[in-house]
Amino acid sequence: MNRRGLFLALGAVTVTAWLVCCFLFKPSAFEATFDDNLAKYPLAASIASQDPNLREIFLRRTEAAFVQGGWVAANKALRISLAAEVEVYADDEHINAIIRAELALLRDLENKPLACRAFLFAGGMADELLQAKPDDQLVWSAHQAALQNGFERRLSGVRWTRADGKETADVMQFLGRGPIAALTPAELTATASYLDGDPNLVCSAAIKEALNLTAMDAADAARARRILIANSARIDVGKVMSKICAEPNSGWSCS
Repeated sequence: MNRRGLFLALGAVTVTAWLVCCFLFKPSAFEATFDDNLAKYPLAASIASQDPNLREIFLRRTEAAFVQGGWVAANKALRISLAAEVEVYADDEHINAIIRAELALLRDLENKPLACRAFLFAGGMADELLQAKPDDQLVWSAHQAALQNGFERRLSGVRWTRADGKETADVMQFLGRGPIAALTPAELTATASYLDGDPNLVCSAAIKEALNLTAMDAADAARARRILIANSARIDVGKVMSKICAEPNSGWSCS
């Protein structure tokens, strides 16, 4: 092959490699519009703009959820990611405020088991649950305050040790036993059955666990709640939303 032919061949290879790279590394449509969509959630957008690592986590998790369940799932994935990656750094006072607010809301939802389960597994509230609105706002405010506090503490260098599988299991087992109310065998089975568990039993079990948290020492309760928050990152948002949105009386808006 003469020199001219060699240069042409090398040029063709270079162009091909460039085209392949552009195809492989071109941002998806979701990624290309991620920051614009995130701007609808000012606190999340502010956090992402200040911490590129968190932005990448939010992007990947919300995009995966979007592929499975659309914008509803993506929004829930963002909420869960904020909690598991930022809220866990909040101080004990803010974490315990979440515990109290969520207990009040769960009691409001006790007679609406499908909506109660939807809140437990996906967060948020449906527009129809008017009587729960004040406590829904209380929960929202508690989470927002914890997120702000958690991000400030994370930026300042505060660290916390994430629990391993054994400690997480120990916390869940402890909360199921007391000290105020022990879960019944039926409630334990329903909780273990995840989305297929009886919604009435899932809700009553969650209320008992929240009551048990409030009876603990403030520091211990906050540590236990952080472990549960971090564990929420394991939730398959797409699967959860598919199940909840298929239930006609879940009290959930899936549009």
